[in-house]
Amino acid sequence: MRPLQPIGFAAFLALLMTFSIGAVSSVRAILIADGFTYAGTNGFDASRAFAADYVNYPIFEAVGTIKVTEGIEEFNVTGTSLNNEWVLTAAHNWKTNLVTSLQFTVGGSTYDADMNALFHHPLWTESGPSQGWDIALFRLTAPITNNITFPTLYTKVDEYDKVGITLGVGYIGTGTVPWYEQTNATPFLHAAANIIDRVTTQTNGAYTGGLLVTDFDGITNAHQNTLSESYYTNGETWIWDNDTNIVTTLNPAGEISGYDSSYVQFTNAEDILEGSSAPGDSGGPTFIEDGGEWKLAGITSWGHNPWDEIYNGQLDPRGLYGDVANMTRVSQNADWIYSIIPEPTTYVLIIGGLGMTLLFQKKTR
Repeated sequence: MRPLQPIGFAAFLALLMTFSIGAVSSVRAILIADGFTYAGTNGFDASRAFAADYVNYPIFEAVGTIKVTEGIEEFNVTGTSLNNEWVLTAAHNWKTNLVTSLQFTVGGSTYDADMNALFHHPLWTESGPSQGWDIALFRLTAPITNNITFPTLYTKVDEYDKVGITLGVGYIGTGTVPWYEQTNATPFLHAAANIIDRVTTQTNGAYTGGLLVTDFDGITNAHQNTLSESYYTNGETWIWDNDTNIVTTLNPAGEISGYDSSYVQFTNAEDILEGSSAPGDSGGPTFIEDGGEWKLAGITSWGHNPWDEIYNGQLDPRGLYGDVANMTRVSQNADWIYSIIPEPTTYVLIIGGLGMTLLFQKKTR
């Protein structure tokens, strides 16, 4: 299994059920379907227009680029500002013993991270599988001054079968053309949509965790509908292990729910919107609509492509139909997030309480 890392794909070959960061400073990002259209545009321009549609999706403006420096190496990943001080991303985006600086760019402004306020989830491990807890927070040294709409966390557990919109920065690819053959290399934010095809839940001590899983469906080849294809008789259909060529179970153990992914690409008003994430999107958000509000439901973690592996002999994901994206499930990690950052309602109650106290004191003097 492979995390979505900001590195060259060759680095994946040396890994077995591990998360690591290589030494190539590059960014790669959103995959979009051939024929992707949005708001009267198509292709990569449509994906960019989608991500920049702050009128219909104001919370998109909270998504930005994280520049990670580890010694002499620099690379970019994706993060989401939860308020004017804190950024949420994936834990695998930096190694604790190597990272020397983080810079977050959002709304055209760049902010430094407080290197004494970097938090990996307690159950995240840098030396082995830690599915469902690939999540991290860091605080900025100065508050964000831009007028940004910050997202609400999606805390319901009904994500399965809903539409998710995923955002990321960097290079882009389509369902039939690999990322490395694209000519558009500008590290802009892009967006794509998909159906949440699988949901997982795990428990370890006081913590719950889990994943949201999608596959990037092709419309002409049923084998590319990865989650509906059982490659081995006795295998679960939802996870593929690149090195052993077998479908594996959840590690750590947990529950899996879901169904066969649709053979039809997700559309909205006849516009093709379906897509997926790719290396470099790590830490980027997946939003789900709830009562008319798009809320933060997933954090891009890792991916693989069993169709490409078994039919084309490709051990490294190339950004094609059949790609499976795994996002850390925010609903199962909300308690940990709120243990670091108090819930917004807490701020309101505190401020409100202080205001009432001051008012009462003023009236009684």
